[in-house]
Amino acid sequence: MMNGTITISDVAEQLRQGSLTIPDVLWQCRRRIADLNDKLNAIITLASDVEAQAEEREAELRSGRDRGPLHGIPLLVKDNIDVAGLPSTVASPVFASASPVAADAAVIAALREAGAIILGKTNMDEFAAHVSGRTSCWGPTVNPWHMSRNCSPGGSSSGSAAAAAAGMCLAALGTDTGGSVRLPAAWCGLFGLRPSWGLLPMQGIYPRAASMDVPGIFARSAGDMRLLLRAMLRDALPPVSLPERPRVGIMSRLVRRQAGHLEGVSDCYEEAVERWTGLGCTLVEVDFPLLTDEEVGSVVDRLRSHEFYRDVSRDVEPSPARKRMNAIPAADYAAGRDMPAEQVKAAKTRRQELAEATRLFFAGENLDALLLPAAYMTAPRLDAPAETYGKARLLMNLFSITGNPVLVYPGGRIDGMPFGMQLVGPVRTDARLIELAALFERQYRPFSLAPAAPERRR
Repeated sequence: MMNGTITISDVAEQLRQGSLTIPDVLWQCRRRIADLNDKLNAIITLASDVEAQAEEREAELRSGRDRGPLHGIPLLVKDNIDVAGLPSTVASPVFASASPVAADAAVIAALREAGAIILGKTNMDEFAAHVSGRTSCWGPTVNPWHMSRNCSPGGSSSGSAAAAAAGMCLAALGTDTGGSVRLPAAWCGLFGLRPSWGLLPMQGIYPRAASMDVPGIFARSAGDMRLLLRAMLRDALPPVSLPERPRVGIMSRLVRRQAGHLEGVSDCYEEAVERWTGLGCTLVEVDFPLLTDEEVGSVVDRLRSHEFYRDVSRDVEPSPARKRMNAIPAADYAAGRDMPAEQVKAAKTRRQELAEATRLFFAGENLDALLLPAAYMTAPRLDAPAETYGKARLLMNLFSITGNPVLVYPGGRIDGMPFGMQLVGPVRTDARLIELAALFERQYRPFSLAPAAPERRR
């Protein structure tokens, strides 16, 4: 793609050198979509005015108006994030016939100001209520890595991850509540960011569980992630410098104990530990039993179900399409409706305790980041049993309710499929995590796109 270029930064440089034009970039993304979307089912809706946008951005750039590194960069957006002129269906029959929305979500407005072009909307699990990519009313999304295996791309931001990994765009937006950016990034071989809770505005984004929801980023590099986050914050991302020897917590004993029997998982993790040591970091073996405490998953599930019913019932109850909801979000909706008030209160109290315990853990160990596998598996088949997807969230549950930023990066491959690693930081250390990932990237780039059909020449 783009003569072998896969990052926003590289494309931006070519645009300013004049060796590439914005319409060229758009054409290559559109060609990739035409070649692959029938197979992947990653994109629901394409904007009708993108060619005009590309010509306008090109004219601006050639006349000296440069909005910055995102100027003319094509992005795709998860279908629970409002984009003016396009419907937001949340991949549910409840909204399948929704009219186009009038205004952009806050994060989209910021990206447009930075010059980005919004190509269209991506498929997702219905109501963002699963991590498989198989529950959309528009049909399942397929992982672009070895498509014949019919593997899950992860969810609920399934289409955004699949599209970014297949080269249909230069980056994509998703949302993360219980792993919906982290897992797709890991299973599709991408960089993915779940920012600190509350760092980015949720205005114009349909809720899943408001006290956990965050907009998230899929990118081909840590540097691109920095550009996108800075634009979404309207340049309010402060520059940071890393310590001379960043202190990274590792949990090798835990990984060997829980994943030692799974082929390749422990090996990938041990290789990651060696790489971070080689980058000059201080690696510290730590214990953090709360990370895999089964109670944590129950707290996440209760809060998520309660808030889901609370926030969507106004749309679901009057809709004649509610009986056609997928069984998974329908069951979650019912669980929230029927949950006793004392269970909700207890879950909220326990959440506060877990957040404080996590804060004390990072402070006590003086960690810049905690290094973990994103999951103890690569992408399963789309039709894998529910318990498989439940296990995939094991190392994500705690940080869904503590507010910590989590950055996933490509950690290797097992049997040809991507295996993701995650860096977890103290709350509001998003910029530091990105700089850590950039340190890694400078040594180990490039990270390849998913194998897919070759582009046809223009």
